[in-house]
Amino acid sequence: MTMSQTTTEEISNEMPPIAMEPQDASGRIPYPPPTPYPMMGPASLDDMPSFAMDGENLRGYSQYGVAATSGAENRLDVFTIGKDSAVYHKKWNGSTWSDWERLGGYCLSAPAAVSRGGNRIDIFVIGGDRSVYHKNWDGSTWSDWLNLGGYSQFGVAAASWGENRLDLFIVNWDGAMYHKYWDGSIWSDWEKLGGYCISTPAAVSWGLNRIDTFALGSDRAVYHKCWDGSNWVGWEKLGGYSQYGVAAASGAENRLDIYIISRNGAVYHKCWDGSNWVGWDNLGGYSIAAPAAVSSTANRVDTFVLGSDRAVYHKWYSVAD
Repeated sequence: MTMSQTTTEEISNEMPPIAMEPQDASGRIPYPPPTPYPMMGPASLDDMPSFAMDGENLRGYSQYGVAATSGAENRLDVFTIGKDSAVYHKKWNGSTWSDWERLGGYCLSAPAAVSRGGNRIDIFVIGGDRSVYHKNWDGSTWSDWLNLGGYSQFGVAAASWGENRLDLFIVNWDGAMYHKYWDGSIWSDWEKLGGYCISTPAAVSWGLNRIDTFALGSDRAVYHKCWDGSNWVGWEKLGGYSQYGVAAASGAENRLDIYIISRNGAVYHKCWDGSNWVGWDNLGGYSIAAPAAVSSTANRVDTFVLGSDRAVYHKWYSVAD
């Protein structure tokens, strides 16, 4: 795989001067907010640029975006929203991909997915009332949908820093990020973490009692806020310019890999190597929605995007120790 290097400065020069500061919301209509990625008509595979040539086409048709998680080594579970606004699921068992399976629901945004233990999967979506809904796989069956409340402009992000622990993040109509967690027995209330975000956030954990979150500010740059085990720290500006949103994964302790879709539709990558942020690197391809990323085994990240045909495409990368 050949990657072309693009500096942070080259991308950042495209950005407006405003940043992650709250904006005046007095004139904003609280409902309904705009749908971030509206439904589009089908397109030919010929419309898909280079990402299709060296990536894997998983087919399907997605209105919004894609989510991915891994409940075991060399296991991948991918989720998207079909034309009928229901959740669809496809899995990799280590040797073959399954067909797309319909899980139902009615969704207004891309889903989120996370694993909190062996063969456990939790998925989250934004329903027609813009609340967060939850469905989980317990190892043998899918649960019914559970309404967790809240109100999200865009979508939802999910992370797990320990077995039976879940952390959720949304952006409310005021543009601030909000947080809700499952401690193993009960759900907390929604907690305001501030900022001013214009996209669905991303969240990932690289270690026990550690969460890293990412969102786009009003300048479309990536901002970072983390839970260090006792406090929320940030926002830290990481630069870049993203059309849609951001994805995050961790293939090793104290390692972070984030992915965005830049102005040219290509995937860009930046990483935290344990001491410094490095990048951005141009990974090529062409996507019309925010990417998804997950680590299915140590030092490996699997990425997923939507092509211009609205099918799901998959590509994986080795990451440094």
